[in-house]
Amino acid sequence: MKHQQALDKLAARFVIKSIDEDITRLMIKGMSFLKNKSITNLNSYVIPLLLNRWNCVLLANNELKKNYKKTVTIALALLLHKYGLSDTEITKKAIKSIDILNENVALSDDFFRKSEDIKSLLSSIPKPLTKKPNRIESITFYRAKDIISIQYKEKYYCAYILEITGVNESPVLEFYDIIFDKKPQLKDLKNIRKARGKKLNDGKRYISRHAIYGMKNLPDLANQIHLMGASIHIENAPNNSHLEKPSGTYTVSNLFSLQKTIHSLFD
Repeated sequence: MKHQQALDKLAARFVIKSIDEDITRLMIKGMSFLKNKSITNLNSYVIPLLLNRWNCVLLANNELKKNYKKTVTIALALLLHKYGLSDTEITKKAIKSIDILNENVALSDDFFRKSEDIKSLLSSIPKPLTKKPNRIESITFYRAKDIISIQYKEKYYCAYILEITGVNESPVLEFYDIIFDKKPQLKDLKNIRKARGKKLNDGKRYISRHAIYGMKNLPDLANQIHLMGASIHIENAPNNSHLEKPSGTYTVSNLFSLQKTIHSLFD
């Protein structure tokens, strides 16, 4: 059985495309790092970054349907395998998820009939890629003046979208100076206007804005990014008057570099 044949039987085209695009971005950068010996292993580079995002589904509470979690688990395992990667725990959970979906009669008879073939594929040793995947087009469905929350591990960080680069390419974010322990609502930002700046070696904090490529779907299928409010007035944007002016307008980033950005911004 081919990977695409197995993926087609999941009947989750948009989820599969979203995960595929995430892995593609990580593989392109990871294979460059591997070539110049910045990393020694693609598995240990790609999978933790990928799971920091998709664990927002896998570890979510009851707000998500259980069958959705199972479908995402199987799609992750199949797509990692397709790109020559593997994770024992994800594979084990995916094989178990196949059985649960069949017990729940959640998918087609064809999925049921081919289940053992899909398990065999997942249990086989993946073939490493010999060349980088093709770059994917950047597009976003978010809009200027949206306010969003971003989950990173167990915390939530809020940001204002100042503009969209190019023709619907990527949103430019500026973060509010606050951290939430649970997913915030717009009312939770009522009295929060201070922007979070980046601390540099001179000890001063500077205005920090980031163009995030790969921030595409609304709603986010990885359950990581949540729209809190749309077309919010510009006066609700983070106030950065207390911060130093940087040398550039914004930093070009992506969904996975954003993890490092949040970590460094919020110390």
